Amino acid sequence: MQYLKKEIRDRILSAAVDEFKEHGFSDASIRNIANNAEISLGNIYRYFTNKEDLYFAVINPFMESVKQFVEHDFVVTDQSLKEVSDILISFIMHYSDELLIIRKGNTVHYETFVNFIVGEMAVKIEQLIADAFPEIKERILNPVFYTAISEGFLTSFFKILNNNDSPEVLERNARELITFYFGHIKDRFHHYE
Repeated sequence: MQYLKKEIRDRILSAAVDEFKEHGFSDASIRNIANNAEISLGNIYRYFTNKEDLYFAVINPFMESVKQFVEHDFVVTDQSLKEVSDILISFIMHYSDELLIIRKGNTVHYETFVNFIVGEMAVKIEQLIADAFPEIKERILNPVFYTAISEGFLTSFFKILNNNDSPEVLERNARELITFYFGHIKDRFHHYE
């Protein structure tokens, strides 16, 4: 049976996701990807120039999805923490493989991803806190306050993602982190002087 080019490309991408997820970018093997896609090593190079080209083919659609989600879909205004948490959990669960691939990827791609996410999260967190406690803008003088919270959350999230837990455990652990970082946010600054 002869496969169409799209089917072969899809098999390569599927095998690449597994390889990059398991070994990261640096230690991923094109030979393993070819074996797992059940094609010859030379056939991969008909579709992708090199390992980096294949890596980008895996992560670029994900990066566009993240950008779309953070900039347009992840709205925190007029939503409860539970609603925001459910949206975030749904996204995390849908893209857990890709998040792990980015985390295990090479330093440049990971840093770019983290810087983008931290910047966008900082804006969303500031908005969430300001909506709950409008006077906060006069009380929080630290210029990196929201960035620090975002970095802390993302670092903690990547720690639980690296455990390779079942989807149920990953979801529970992510909810615990969201609750710790953002739960009862309306109550946190009422006594702040």
